[in-house]
Amino acid sequence: MKRLFLSLCVVILSLSPLSAKQLFNVKTIKVVKVMDSEYKDFYGYTKPNEETTRDVVLRYDAFVSDIYANKTLTYVKKGEPLFRAYSPEVYTAEQELLGALRINNKGMIDSIAQKLKLLGVDEGVIHKIIIDKNTPEQITTYAPYSGYITQKKINQGSFAPKGSRLYELSDYSNLWMMVSVYEKDVAFVKNTKTAELFFDITTKPYRAKVDYIYPNVDAKTKSVEVRLLVDNASLELPINAFARVRFSGMKKEYLSLPKSAVLTKGSQHFVFAKGEFEGEYEQKEVNAKRLFNDTFEIISGLKEGNEVVANALFMFDADAQINGALQ
Repeated sequence: MKRLFLSLCVVILSLSPLSAKQLFNVKTIKVVKVMDSEYKDFYGYTKPNEETTRDVVLRYDAFVSDIYANKTLTYVKKGEPLFRAYSPEVYTAEQELLGALRINNKGMIDSIAQKLKLLGVDEGVIHKIIIDKNTPEQITTYAPYSGYITQKKINQGSFAPKGSRLYELSDYSNLWMMVSVYEKDVAFVKNTKTAELFFDITTKPYRAKVDYIYPNVDAKTKSVEVRLLVDNASLELPINAFARVRFSGMKKEYLSLPKSAVLTKGSQHFVFAKGEFEGEYEQKEVNAKRLFNDTFEIISGLKEGNEVVANALFMFDADAQINGALQ
């Protein structure tokens, strides 16, 4: 094995003053045992969870007179009024309910009340008709669930036929995070269950659950889309929020050296191990694996506590100078 003896006078005389000083101040580092996990970073963005997106659809013909929820991307709570409209079909059913109340026919009352429910009339409205014995000419439609108005297809004065899709409400309290993962990394992601999310829009830490890995590869980017579920109960995260997504593997114990201490030549890896005598360093091949965090896992060739040169590239250059000086 090749050895460097830094104390040789011929070497020192052959080097510049700066190089000689550096060679007498070679810093070493010990091989350490660590417990850590490999991770891989990708990028993604938020989008509405399609499973929580719902429509508000009319079950009767209606003429819209007033709109209370009139802007997209505004938030409405369940039970808040959306719009008010006149419906001949609903008004006729309300009149039938009044007739049943006048003759106190419980069977008819229950039947007509159920008919109004099936038409989509709010139970509170039906209860008020029964108590007040009065029928409003126009009926108010309330939000059946909470969410952001992502689509609005209704205007004041509109005629809305039965079956019309008037609103789309999206519940942003649970979002999808769409992440592009390289083909070669899909197997790594499959073995993880959660991911850490780092958003530009907030410093709050988020974790997300791996929900689905799509079964197709983008021919241009050679990547696969991975879908995560993100809890957004605080509604802090908007749609299309950009994030760095980190998938981490299982923690394991291994021997570690920083990248600077390992010299790579093709598929081979070398270190300069401290020798028996002061100023003696031996170039030694090791079995090593480059990791995610600018470190190497030392699989074989070194033991815990062994000392190597901290800057292998500098030592390699010095070795070249020394061998040139001795020739």
